[in-house]
Amino acid sequence: MGRGGRASGGPVNAFATRLIAIAVVFGLAVLVMHRETSSISQQQLDVLYALVLVGFLLALAFGVVEAYGRRAGWLLGVELVSDGVLITGLVYSSGGSGSFLGFLYIIWIVSTSIRAGSRASAWVAGGAILSYGVVALGTGSGWLPTFAGVPPPPFDEAATAFGVHTAAFLTIALLARRLQREVEEGRHELYELGELHQRIVDNVSSGLLTVDESESVTSFNREAERITGHAAAQVLGWPLAKLLPTLGSVVASDADWSESGRRIELPFRRSDGEALHLGVSRSLLRDAAGRPDGAILIFQDLTRVREMEEQLRRTERLSVVGQLATGLAHEVRNPLASLSGAIELLGRDLQAPDPSSRRLLRIVERETARLDRLVGDFLSYAAGRPPRREPVPLADLVAEIRELLAAGEHSGLQLVVEIETGLTALGDLDQLQQVLWNLILNAAQASPPDGQIVVRGSRVPAAPGQLEQVRIEVEDRGTGIPPEEIERSFEPFFTTKAKGTGLGLATVHRVIEAHGGAVTLRSDVGSGTVVSLTLDAAHPDA
Repeated sequence: MGRGGRASGGPVNAFATRLIAIAVVFGLAVLVMHRETSSISQQQLDVLYALVLVGFLLALAFGVVEAYGRRAGWLLGVELVSDGVLITGLVYSSGGSGSFLGFLYIIWIVSTSIRAGSRASAWVAGGAILSYGVVALGTGSGWLPTFAGVPPPPFDEAATAFGVHTAAFLTIALLARRLQREVEEGRHELYELGELHQRIVDNVSSGLLTVDESESVTSFNREAERITGHAAAQVLGWPLAKLLPTLGSVVASDADWSESGRRIELPFRRSDGEALHLGVSRSLLRDAAGRPDGAILIFQDLTRVREMEEQLRRTERLSVVGQLATGLAHEVRNPLASLSGAIELLGRDLQAPDPSSRRLLRIVERETARLDRLVGDFLSYAAGRPPRREPVPLADLVAEIRELLAAGEHSGLQLVVEIETGLTALGDLDQLQQVLWNLILNAAQASPPDGQIVVRGSRVPAAPGQLEQVRIEVEDRGTGIPPEEIERSFEPFFTTKAKGTGLGLATVHRVIEAHGGAVTLRSDVGSGTVVSLTLDAAHPDA
């Protein structure tokens, strides 16, 4: 509530206040009735009991309306006026200026200040002075009749009682006004503090949540919503094990956290199914006695960091292999050329060789040619010449590869092309053609003879200050790659194919890396594989 706003007590508090006041009045009436020296007549007591019953019924009615009905501004005014009338009736029926119930006006003033603010309490204080003055001075002067058998109080005593009560009412109103202002200021400061706390928590760059002693989620900030994909309203009250099933206990057990420096990493699946890698740190919440009664968890999405680390390790490995490959390939190719020439001359010199010799010569020639191709692929991978930077229409490029695929041994495969119109990458035409051919050929070899390969192409929205990019995906419906083999898929000479060289994906990675792009691979055993390439997009006027 902002500064200067109007305070308003809840229906339960107002109902409880009325019941307490009525109970006090009833108790005092019973006490007076049993006193032998009581100056109150039976008629007064009957009226007093009737007013107590009316007060109870009013409290009950207002409580029901406020609790279950629509709260309206005029309802509070009706309550305050009815309270004033009831208090005045109780004071009049219990002796006027000599009544033992004059303190009810003070309760009325204080309650009004709390519920309706200082301005309303000033009006109520004026109403209390006027009401008490009418009862006290009216009965003292004789123009307001008293109950049968009850003599009117002396006027001077009535005037003194009126003066004392007036001073008391004014003092209480001033104190209530000051107290109400202090309460309002405290509430305003508390509200601003809460708002500041919420802004700080919501703008922290890490996910933050708290749990209680039973490890149920009690708070969930905005970054936690973004990372997990769950809304705070949905998560609050959840057991932590439901949100982070692989985390384990965070309150009862402290050993695991201490050994790992109070920070662990764990896999996590978002609400939309995306797999993430989270880094989680924990701090215990303790009560006044130092006992754990909850915990704070701070977590970050490390998925991109882990991918970059893996890509850096892969690049370092490939760089070392590339340097070794350059020298080794040249050393192998020279004697291989000599060996190939010698075999060719040997075949010419043999006069009518027997079938066994001809078969052996064919095997040597074939394997020599295969080894030469392997060395050529190796050199192509290791050389890594800088790519040209020119616009490459992706739809035309894939169309050429489709013709090559249809003319080869995989003509029964269906190649589905889903490339956005006018999508153009910035790169080397020959190298990108080699990349896509390697990927589509791998997909064809992993697919059944009548299977389907999907090539997708789409634009990637550019972040502020960055170039627009394109994403190309090649998806097959083959047997997939086991998780333990995915990380090694881009390593040279790693292959699961009987006749593979293991240089296809390694060359893809090398070329795309030289283009400043990125390669990712997703695969599920039995469902197929998706290789995704990200490259800079060519400007339409390029």
